[in-house]
Amino acid sequence: GAPGWLSWLSLRLRLRSDLTLSCQPSEFRTPNCNQNKLPGCPRDFSPVCGSNMPTHPKECSLCMKIREDGHDNEIIQSGPC
Repeated sequence: GAPGWLSWLSLRLRLRSDLTLSCQPSEFRTPNCNQNKLPGCPRDFSPVCGSNMPTHPKECSLCMKIREDGHDNEIIQSGPC
């Protein structure tokens, strides 16, 4: 059979495509990045699932990633991916 990491990668890609296909664009929402102007984020923990797929500890963390990378990401859902 395939090495373990290859099976894991295949499963991850399949889950990612299933999630992307199952979410209608209207379900995505734009993070409110204007509410956090400070260089850091508050210490609260309210995870969000970004369209770039990793779980972010809070909306502010996703906004920081957007500012760093220059890529638009939306929130797929509140809570972990």
